[in-house]
Amino acid sequence: MSSPPQERVFHGVPTAPGVAIGEVFLYRHDVPQFREFRIPPEGRERELARFRQALQETKRQLTDLRDRLAVQAGETAARIFDAQLLILEDVEMLGRIESGINKSGVNAEVLVSRVTEEYRDKLAKLEGSFFHQRAQDVVDIGLRIVKNLLGLSDASIGPIDRPHILVADDLLPSDVIHLMRENVVAVATDLGGAASHTAILTKSLEVPAVVGLKEVSRLVKTGDQIIVNGNSGKVIIHPSPETIPEYEAKREKYQLYVTSLEDIEKLPAETLDGVRITLNANIELPNEAKSAIAKGSDGIGLFRSEYLLLARRRLPNEQEQYEDYRRVIELSAPRPVTIRTFDVGGDKMFPELPTPAESNPVLGWRAIRVCLDHPQLFRTQLRAILRAAVHGSAKIMFPLISGLDELHELLEHFNAVKDDLRGERIRFDDKIKIGIMVELPSAVLQAGRMAKEVDFFSIGTNDLTQFTLAVDRGNERVRDRYKPLHPSVVQLIAKTVLAGHKAGIKVALCGELAASPVATMLLVGLGLDELSVSPVALPEIKKLIRSMTFADAKAFANKAQKIQSAREMEAFCSKSMKKRFANLPIWF
Repeated sequence: MSSPPQERVFHGVPTAPGVAIGEVFLYRHDVPQFREFRIPPEGRERELARFRQALQETKRQLTDLRDRLAVQAGETAARIFDAQLLILEDVEMLGRIESGINKSGVNAEVLVSRVTEEYRDKLAKLEGSFFHQRAQDVVDIGLRIVKNLLGLSDASIGPIDRPHILVADDLLPSDVIHLMRENVVAVATDLGGAASHTAILTKSLEVPAVVGLKEVSRLVKTGDQIIVNGNSGKVIIHPSPETIPEYEAKREKYQLYVTSLEDIEKLPAETLDGVRITLNANIELPNEAKSAIAKGSDGIGLFRSEYLLLARRRLPNEQEQYEDYRRVIELSAPRPVTIRTFDVGGDKMFPELPTPAESNPVLGWRAIRVCLDHPQLFRTQLRAILRAAVHGSAKIMFPLISGLDELHELLEHFNAVKDDLRGERIRFDDKIKIGIMVELPSAVLQAGRMAKEVDFFSIGTNDLTQFTLAVDRGNERVRDRYKPLHPSVVQLIAKTVLAGHKAGIKVALCGELAASPVATMLLVGLGLDELSVSPVALPEIKKLIRSMTFADAKAFANKAQKIQSAREMEAFCSKSMKKRFANLPIWF
């Protein structure tokens, strides 16, 4: 008689909060089987037609999936399928498949698989999460086209008739159809990171998830007991009889915590001693503004306008942009909306703006550099924002400013656009506030001077951390060295706040650090006027702000700034916050 399997604990990347206990549903991708055969010359036109019909069916399926997901989980999750639809318009890739059918006479299934595998391999060799995600997209599209060529159903697993925890090596974007089922109560995968497709989808669908577990899918089978803790990143397979009650208590505690946040959206983000912190939301598309305001946001602290390009898959004209900006401004009114000008390039490639091949695109042609090199694109956007701003309250924010030279250059364009609108007698907001994102150490060093020429600063800690520590956060080899709580980063934040306040302007922070509960007391104590977070994080960060005094937060930040080690800084923030706020889910 064999002994029962031993409990094993794994640590991964938590991507969606919650605690789940249940049985494994082991999911493996269904790879369609087909054979290679030759098409005679007279049949090749029919084979091309068969391929084109499968391509159209693939586009139809992805569009349908995108629209369904947008309704159920929001535009952020649905945007994944915009990227896939863009790949389906790749002239070079489609041309190679059609050329192969015409010249070699090989059947379409073989050529689709061969070409998409080559593209996947090229992308997989490039460092960074963006390229790994695109490799995933190419694989997903290839499988979908082949299935449509073979007339196979999109569903690759049967019904899940009772609650299960989905365990897989990885999830492709189209696997979201399984996540949308009621009986999938959590997800655990071997691969993936904080910015992966799985992370985006599970967070949007509010399914507890842990990714990056390396080998969990090889060590379980369907029906095994498993625990997924999306708060801490811990996954336990074959839990012991003593462990299960412990996590049942954690699950109940988390549910009570979520209930405690239900009415907090009606309250201000104000400390116990009366200091008001503006708590804004980061959004990507206009229709997300309404839900952000409903969750208690004071306004929109970051509207990522570049996603208007990606959603359309073409450059929108001035009137189209005006309508989009007007919509988000009116939906948010009377609350303010901060619109960031296009931050394209780097990991956000757009077909109508051909991006040069770069060994390190994060350090390359992106953000304000693209706009300044394409003044017509830049001025069209500025005209649209200035016109739309009369319908409510808006601000303009410029990304990745390295110093005074770039600031002066963009201000020349900004003032020229205002002069043009005046000359054309077009109504616009002549007193709109403008600010810059402080994302580079060079910007911090010139913050005192630049603060005299703008109305506000907004610190982008994602890039500020990358450039300060020379760490690409999308590179898994150095991911552990990406530390937003590094003492150097904390000091740069403090210097920026000091420079802004000395010049009499407000300083916001809109990077991912703003949504980290471990950092909230530190950020408040450093004197930041505004924090801007993803809408889902609003209730938790607001509850924290309302549970501390500004005096305590300031003393906390003063202690933190004396710490010299990143490890000590993380330990100090974590232990101190756990002592003060033991009911936070990250401790569950």
